[in-house]
Amino acid sequence: MTVKQAYVGMDLDTSGGSIVTAIIAAIEEDNEGVIVEDFHVYKKVKAPGRMVLKRESVEEHLGADFDMDQVHLVMSSAFGFITDWDEEQLIIEWEDAE
Repeated sequence: MTVKQAYVGMDLDTSGGSIVTAIIAAIEEDNEGVIVEDFHVYKKVKAPGRMVLKRESVEEHLGADFDMDQVHLVMSSAFGFITDWDEEQLIIEWEDAE
């Protein structure tokens, strides 16, 4: 029997430049099993079951302050449920992931 993996994630507009690069690096650092697919105009970033994006991690990779509201400017879509989004982190997961 084959078990399918349920991924969550987001599509990021590559016109976001260094912000998108920092977001992807932060996601890769803070989550296991991250896959990034490059479609030139956007990058699909996905992780199995749950993805956390931490403001502090983005700031480390960006080398500057980062406001989590800036995610709105570069995220064209998300798949999974956004279960938490505040000034410190964004969590996307399937509600029954646990």
